[in-house]
Amino acid sequence: MPTIPYIKQKIGQAYLIWYQPGNQYILLEEPAWFVFRMIAKRFKTETIAIEFTSRYGIALTESLVFVKDIRSEIKKIGQADHYPTDLNQITAELKTYLFSPFSAHHYKIGNQVIVFYYENRVFEQYLHPLLSHFETKETNCEMPVFELFAWEGQIIFRFDGNVKGIWTKDETHLVKGLIFMFLINVMHNKTDADWLMTVHASAITNGKKTILFSAPPNHGKTTIAALLQSQGYQLISDDFVPISRDSFCAFPFPIAMSVKESSMDLLASVLPGLEEKTLTYISPGKSVRYLSPPHFDISTAIFPVRDFIFVEYNHSVDFNLEKLDPVKAIKLLLDQAWMSPEDGNAAILFERIQQVSFFRLTYSNNNKALDAITNLFDND
Repeated sequence: MPTIPYIKQKIGQAYLIWYQPGNQYILLEEPAWFVFRMIAKRFKTETIAIEFTSRYGIALTESLVFVKDIRSEIKKIGQADHYPTDLNQITAELKTYLFSPFSAHHYKIGNQVIVFYYENRVFEQYLHPLLSHFETKETNCEMPVFELFAWEGQIIFRFDGNVKGIWTKDETHLVKGLIFMFLINVMHNKTDADWLMTVHASAITNGKKTILFSAPPNHGKTTIAALLQSQGYQLISDDFVPISRDSFCAFPFPIAMSVKESSMDLLASVLPGLEEKTLTYISPGKSVRYLSPPHFDISTAIFPVRDFIFVEYNHSVDFNLEKLDPVKAIKLLLDQAWMSPEDGNAAILFERIQQVSFFRLTYSNNNKALDAITNLFDND
């Protein structure tokens, strides 16, 4: 049998691997890297364990357990699916299914007008508050058509009459990402093949370069982005940043900023109009106000990404900005990014990430954090 395909890049003492089955990036160090290589060459578990025992001086029984664990994880990775349920299994009924929309909104995304049909209020509230500032009265006969509706207990996304996504109710976190990709393509007249990756991050530019601020929810990235915006920097995306394959530039996706109730006291004074916005319930313990970004020409706000900053607000830490070693940085990036599976993207990514600086910002002192970020922008 042929070797399982993968591409590797050594980073420090670790190996960053693009594993073709499942389009997954993984980071391995010895001895897991040794086991992975033999699995990729399709050696049997017992053969790998014997070699492992000889190489590392570990008892055969322990070697077998380790090899089986690695093989099990690799199998899961190979079966990973970042896309919705297999679209090849869509029934004719679903392709032609008609529903009565709860609402229809026209949005002007870039220079393109689209129409979005939501089957119910829940679906509308999931996306419309983020897009409402794009709303327009313009229409035309060639508008791309977006549809979000339920069918037999599943959530369906159709684009121009073609089903593009099917999710269970437990997979709602995947819905927004796929729809955002279609909106970005419309906005920038691109296709999926034009992107290297998307990052869950806020993106700020000074008109020369863009810095990405990435973090899990409730870690302070939107707060930092809002404060920087108040200092004259331009926010080009609050939450979802596409990065181009050919230039490693961050492209604008100016959806509304989601400001959590816990940030109101700090941000109300620097974000005009925020206090007047309706407080929207999202989930237990999470309510937000949506603030539309200032209008700008998206074609003039496309700049290369030079720095990634992983943000953590911590009330017990005054301020700390540390440059990350590549291995730590890649682990954090993989948690917050989706990599396009297009041919050749892995090699491009391996080259690009070695030209970028990665930092971890832990802070509670906003002024010190802003001063440090300003220095990063000034020191190209």
